[in-house]
Amino acid sequence: MSYNDEYPLLKDKFNVFRNATYEKVMEMFYKFKTGVIYIGGAWCKNCQAVISLINKTAKKNKIRTILHYDPHFMNVFKEEVDLRDCGDLETKLNYYYLIEKLGFSSDTLVQDTLIPRLNVPAVIGIKNGICVGIVHDEYVMDNDCLHKEDCIEDCTEEYTTRLTELFQDVKEKEHKFLFHRRKQK
Repeated sequence: MSYNDEYPLLKDKFNVFRNATYEKVMEMFYKFKTGVIYIGGAWCKNCQAVISLINKTAKKNKIRTILHYDPHFMNVFKEEVDLRDCGDLETKLNYYYLIEKLGFSSDTLVQDTLIPRLNVPAVIGIKNGICVGIVHDEYVMDNDCLHKEDCIEDCTEEYTTRLTELFQDVKEKEHKFLFHRRKQK
């Protein structure tokens, strides 16, 4: 996949994104890995809006790679489905396992389930197999300005700050990270 073809706002051909499967994402948790995961796809206008900013912020924070997982896939009937819709038992179990590993909760649930719905784009920080944070707001791009729908307030700086904090949490040394997490509780 060429990210520059799929995402017109992403002008950097040496971007940080690398395709990842569901299995590769889950491996981050059960093999106690550290890194950043981006969940979303070119089919989403909100993902289109933030992709370039995620890339720039990652590079600024010396994040070399972000695993990109697109929850859309072709099922056995050759239909495009979204993992987050929990259309069959296998996808429901896979999605539930992902949400449990993330420790994610939300008032918005997947239809006919009690599973929280994770909106995209979602940028997830993983430290030694544990989710240290999720940035998952929905923004649109208008006149080089990132803002929430039905709002004209520029949220670019706020979004960049939240991404920077997430990236720093992922990169933080172990003893500092544990102290920081205990102090927040």
